[in-house]
Amino acid sequence: MTQKKDPSKSPRDTGGPVVKTGPTRGENRSRNEDGQWRKKRSDSGTEKKKSGCYLTTVACHHQGLADDCFELETLRTFRDEVLMKTEEGRCLVQRYYAVAPRIAAKIHESSELDEMWISINACISAILKQQDGEAIRIYSEMTNALTHKYSPSGA
Repeated sequence: MTQKKDPSKSPRDTGGPVVKTGPTRGENRSRNEDGQWRKKRSDSGTEKKKSGCYLTTVACHHQGLADDCFELETLRTFRDEVLMKTEEGRCLVQRYYAVAPRIAAKIHESSELDEMWISINACISAILKQQDGEAIRIYSEMTNALTHKYSPSGA
């Protein structure tokens, strides 16, 4: 008989997995109802959608790049190590998560994806130059313009 794992114990105490990226970075990965650690999204066995869920993912897939490309990893690190460390940054991330999936599902035109790619590269350039405010401005302007176009109510 296999023994159920105690779901109240931390992965740090049990040697279990810790979330490496995203808003819950550094926190314990949750468990399934059977007490097993939940899998990462990347190893869950579910097929990733070609269109992606978020704006940058859609633009990177349009460019033929993988989910672990330099651009996505740079932006994820910026989110985790810069934005998530301030209240204002957390609010920006929360708002982005509220609008981006709906917008990403509606973008299909190559010209628009190409424009997004230009903005994303400008944002990454600012990040690499440690111009955090400029990176935030560029990405926010792109997101706001797309929100206005695809979700006029702003939500």
